[in-house]
Amino acid sequence: MVSIVASLVITAGLIWGYDQKFAVKIAVIDMSGYVDRLKSDYTQGKLSQEALDENLQRLSRQIQEKYSSNTILLLNEVVVSGNVANFDPARQAE
Repeated sequence: MVSIVASLVITAGLIWGYDQKFAVKIAVIDMSGYVDRLKSDYTQGKLSQEALDENLQRLSRQIQEKYSSNTILLLNEVVVSGNVANFDPARQAE
């Protein structure tokens, strides 16, 4: 009985560790919507060149902080369906 419980605990731990460190994960980003909003704000004069550069650099930092190296970030336009994480740059900036 003890060996069965030990085997279950070890197996569960190995599966969890594999999922956290090695399994490939997929997330999507609405990059065109974000860039369109930045471009619109920039052309209307609501956003300076420095603020535009800072927004793009902040987006890059947010992606690096939020996702590990085993996460694939795809554009929202290429994902038809599925249960994937959604990265929203506008919501992350708040």
